Amino acid sequence: MSQLVQAEITGCRETAPGIWVTEFLAPSLARGAMPGQFLHIRCGEGSDPLLRRPISIHSVDRQSGRVKIMFQVVGKGTAWLAGRRDGFIDIMGPLGRGFTVFTGEQAGLDCSNPRLVVVGGGIGAAPLYFLLQELARVGCVQQVMVLLGARTANQLLILDAAKVLGFNVRVATDDGSGGYRGLVTDLLAEELQQKTDFVFACGPLPMLKSLCDMLRDAGVPGEVSVEERMACGVGACLSCVCRVKDTGGIETYRHACVDGPVFAVGEVLL
Repeated sequence: MSQLVQAEITGCRETAPGIWVTEFLAPSLARGAMPGQFLHIRCGEGSDPLLRRPISIHSVDRQSGRVKIMFQVVGKGTAWLAGRRDGFIDIMGPLGRGFTVFTGEQAGLDCSNPRLVVVGGGIGAAPLYFLLQELARVGCVQQVMVLLGARTANQLLILDAAKVLGFNVRVATDDGSGGYRGLVTDLLAEELQQKTDFVFACGPLPMLKSLCDMLRDAGVPGEVSVEERMACGVGACLSCVCRVKDTGGIETYRHACVDGPVFAVGEVLL
């Protein structure tokens, strides 16, 4: 259930060029958050910027009540947030529909030994670390391959953190400065040559479109987290609508803020 909280900032650091991680204490948010959900954060002291900023949940420590967000500075709001070292921030959340975490019968598949692939591109890797935390918690580490892509090696996110959790990780960079030279979807094409039960993904629109096409062709189910501009964050406006197919195959529109941001591969139209 979403709530409005004043969360105490406990840390803020730049982890890659222009990429920041802010940690804050919010036990009630930590208890209820699920991977793939987001927070709507007031980024300013007054009415400028007017609108809150939607930022995905990067990690959660339910025991300590600490939550982290990872974000890219792209404007006035995120620059303000990156400059906060202490004090409190006004947060609404957790919001939206998150990823499915496989725990046996919930998966709807043979999960005695599932093979899962997690694909992150650029800043899209940010919410995937929380997903990896949950997959590790339910004992799926050995069955998961993590694929990470970025323009260059110093922009690769969550690489070391995913390895610390015990996951196998492959990386791709556009310029070849880290791992495979090329697109992360090239690595996915290789992985799909093996039995794959499910794919989770988050990244830029071109990556997600290519990934969805690949999964449909391969007959592999999956979920993708889409990024849309948001205003209200609670489904009251139309700023974040995206095209989907309903259960009858009819094209319609859904709010990314309440019906997403995570959608099934066969549902969302990119």
